Amino acid sequence: MIDPQTMTVLICDDMITMCRSIHKMMKVIGFGKAFHYAHNGKEALSALRKKGIDLLLMDYNMPVMNGGETLAQIREDRLLRDLPVLMISANASTEYVAEVAETDIDGFIAKPLTVKVLEQKLTLVVDNANNPPPVTKHLKNARDCEEDDDLPGAIRDARLAVEAAPHSSKPLRELGYYYLKNGAPESAEKMLLKAAKMNDLDVVAFHQLGEFYIEKKDYEKAQYYLEKAMKISPRHLARGFQFGKTLIQLQENKKAVEVFDSIIKLSDDSQKTKEQIAELCLGTGTSAYAAELFESILANNPKRKELFHKIGMAWKVAGRTSEALSNLGKAEQHDPEDIGIKIDLAKSFIDLEKPILAERALKRALRIDPEHNQAQKLMKDCIAMDAP
Repeated sequence: MIDPQTMTVLICDDMITMCRSIHKMMKVIGFGKAFHYAHNGKEALSALRKKGIDLLLMDYNMPVMNGGETLAQIREDRLLRDLPVLMISANASTEYVAEVAETDIDGFIAKPLTVKVLEQKLTLVVDNANNPPPVTKHLKNARDCEEDDDLPGAIRDARLAVEAAPHSSKPLRELGYYYLKNGAPESAEKMLLKAAKMNDLDVVAFHQLGEFYIEKKDYEKAQYYLEKAMKISPRHLARGFQFGKTLIQLQENKKAVEVFDSIIKLSDDSQKTKEQIAELCLGTGTSAYAAELFESILANNPKRKELFHKIGMAWKVAGRTSEALSNLGKAEQHDPEDIGIKIDLAKSFIDLEKPILAERALKRALRIDPEHNQAQKLMKDCIAMDAP
């Protein structure tokens, strides 16, 4: 049980003035005895693992690790996952609220913060933590059963949760999840579809349906549900990757690029995200897009000269031969001992029916490794092409 007057509170905000302001407000309403501060998500997680924290008040927009990422890690930690968390943010848009809702936020307050609103939210959060409703108890029991490899028990408790809250979509989708894990896909699909129909903002249900249909290789349905999930919560980058990948499988390349562009804009590390997307697009119908992303990364960091090889191969798949040869040539100059680059260069010349230029690249490869099987085979192909 949490005693509101004696509880230990962690306040996490990158601005020390905001931490102090929240601290003063809580003193005014008589909530909390011991207070600790953190200024980003990593500091918050460290404090939570070292100190006996009863309640976390956390800002969403923070450096290093934002509130959404921190909350996700808290809910994945067996020792921390039931901690009451109150999120505070200046941004109350649907996408932000949806993102934190996916990780079972206990309360959300939009800035500017007032003493009255803070007291109301804190009272509700603490009361719910001390006296969880039946649906919450059953879902926690279901989760514990799953972790003990008791899936029939998890299904039983999830059904009880559905009975306890028949108008809530969450118990339905949780029941669907347990059915799926227990090898009952038809029952899982039925529950997930019910959850999605009941609540058109249940982003988790839409996402689970998207993954379910990907597994069934029904990519059109997967696209439909993942697209719905993306519209509700576009900041979920992992979902965006999955959605984009599904679109590529459907050969909806233009739409995939639009999704990937939005992911890059939302990412806190756009260069890393660009590289992940470029790797995903390499060798597909979006290879030209991959090449452009790699070029952008290289322009931002000219020391990444190893990217010339990937850029060259991306342009080759995209049918842009001159760009491919130019970049493969630069790649060879950067790493003259890499036989793979010379092989790819030779293949490009063979595709252009220029066996003499291909032979030159292969000779450079064979100087490094005279027994290289692929280089020897390609050399024979070149000689055959060059024969009268």
